[in-house]
Amino acid sequence: MHDIPRELLARPFTSTMARDVGVSARQLQGSRCQRLFRDVYVGADITVTTELLASGISLLLPPGTVVGGTAAALLHGADVRRRRDPVEVVACRDSQIRRPGIRASAALLEPGDIVMIGGVPVTSPVRTAFDLARKRDVIEAVVGVDAMLNRGGCRLEELAAYIAGHRGWRGVRWADRATFFAEPKAESPMESRQRMRFVLAGLPRPKAQVELYTESGIFVARLDHGYLEWKVGPEYDGEPHEGRWRADNERQERIRAMGWWHRRYTSLSIGNGWIQMVDEVAAALLAAGWRP
Repeated sequence: MHDIPRELLARPFTSTMARDVGVSARQLQGSRCQRLFRDVYVGADITVTTELLASGISLLLPPGTVVGGTAAALLHGADVRRRRDPVEVVACRDSQIRRPGIRASAALLEPGDIVMIGGVPVTSPVRTAFDLARKRDVIEAVVGVDAMLNRGGCRLEELAAYIAGHRGWRGVRWADRATFFAEPKAESPMESRQRMRFVLAGLPRPKAQVELYTESGIFVARLDHGYLEWKVGPEYDGEPHEGRWRADNERQERIRAMGWWHRRYTSLSIGNGWIQMVDEVAAALLAAGWRP
């Protein structure tokens, strides 16, 4: 088995490029490589930047197409991809593109809908938000819109105006729904999913990024979600917290000392375990005086 050439690892490459120099599919799954997209890899020690991601996408981009969807969001700074998501590209006319790691669609692209990032054509922030908002799955549509509003360079009023100017387009009523539920302060896809679990289950809409201070004005914590009237604070606890359990426990005790019901939920609770999560938060709200 050949060792992976250092020059191959220095920049993005596809599995075909690797196979041409004698590198096996098994080697691509090893510790020397990191995957950027489906069928696109780079050396594990290479720092991933927007420019590097754009370079990787360019290896997959068919002629006459524009990067769109979650891949466009990523290049704008809002990563909402699922692990196995293909790169979405938009063609100005019907296309029969068949390429590993690519999902193509045909759509009208207006002059202002395209920007260049790292030499790669990408749908603009507002067009990217519009396309993500038109997903039938309301939770994932809101995830995309939240991310584009928080980190992707799009403003809510700009998106609303774009939607108003494209009333006859497919899925625009779903875009209306997504913008109604959108929260520009949401800082991660899982926070958006957690909020939507509450709202779709009939609970009140929580306020995002609630800051708690003592009576003397000392900052205590900032909650992902908070019901100020009832002092109920459910949060999302992601991977960065795994090595900080002592600090997180102390933080939780300070929050509870202020009279708040506080609980941290993981991706498992927000995914398959969402019913239990919603029931617990509903019970806390009811105990605090909320009535449906």
